[in-house]
Amino acid sequence: MIRYHYHTARREIPRLGIAKGDPLCHVYSDVSREELETWGRSHGLEPAWIHDSTLPHFDAFGPRLDWCGPSVTRAELREHIRAWRTGRRTAVD
Repeated sequence: MIRYHYHTARREIPRLGIAKGDPLCHVYSDVSREELETWGRSHGLEPAWIHDSTLPHFDAFGPRLDWCGPSVTRAELREHIRAWRTGRRTAVD
């Protein structure tokens, strides 16, 4: 399932027009990278734009936040990261 985790920018990223404190969203799949790539393609995003650190995800900001749904909690995010790292690529809740 595609999941969303909202947070705020910790620093400015001028090349993307992001100011410190702007709302951002990590968009990830708790099932597979392929599911994430499919979601991204459906929104015009390239698989090459996926960030692979910790948990593969897209960063959504600005008008792209409209694509995002309800947020997971930090506890849910931590569990999804643990599942990803240990190879359990299925929903954990």
